[in-house]
Amino acid sequence: MAVDSLRAHLVEELTDLLDAENQLTRTLPTMAAAATTPTLRKAFQKHLEETRAQLVRLDTALRELGETPRRKTCEAMKGLLKEGSHLMRKAPGGMLRDAMLITAAQKVEHYEMASYGTARTYAQVLGEPRVARLLAQTLKEEKAADGTLTTIAEGSVNEAAAEEWSAQEDGLVERSALWVGRAIGAASRLTGRARRTAVSVGLAQERPRRRTPTRRASATRRTPEKRKGRR
Repeated sequence: MAVDSLRAHLVEELTDLLDAENQLTRTLPTMAAAATTPTLRKAFQKHLEETRAQLVRLDTALRELGETPRRKTCEAMKGLLKEGSHLMRKAPGGMLRDAMLITAAQKVEHYEMASYGTARTYAQVLGEPRVARLLAQTLKEEKAADGTLTTIAEGSVNEAAAEEWSAQEDGLVERSALWVGRAIGAASRLTGRARRTAVSVGLAQERPRRRTPTRRASATRRTPEKRKGRR
């Protein structure tokens, strides 16, 4: 569809949002299941119900503009959800993963807030008050969802995630200290053995060696007188 007017641009934006919300309805259940914090899980579940209602509003808004909702892939939402899925796979269960889930979810919320805010303004400028009201209602929900995520993050998740890391770091330090202690002990034992070996070798070297008797010559040495008498 050619975009040759602000109205056509508005229709494109609403069509894009329609696919974005459809993608989100397929992802939110996975995010809720991955959440450890009960309040975060409930927030995702609540927003799933809101998202389904937002799909109905988008459909209504397009029909108000005389358009039939059509299929179009929202590449922005696709990328954001792919990134969120990657974050979920990187972290083990616990507060760290909850913090990552909130990061991913808030990126989605901010994208939607920008999109709905812009679309609402276009509807107002184009003299479409009913469309503007529908979009304003969804915008309000997106802002509330973002605020809830911030409250959960700042209220418990971020600090708990930091404590998890601190505990892991302390455990690593303890394990390292234990390893170093064992290594030093082993080295000390080796040094002790080496010292005892050196002392033993030294003592052996200091012992007097027994002298073996030399064999005497079988013939006596001739004196000058005896040599003279033989002449």
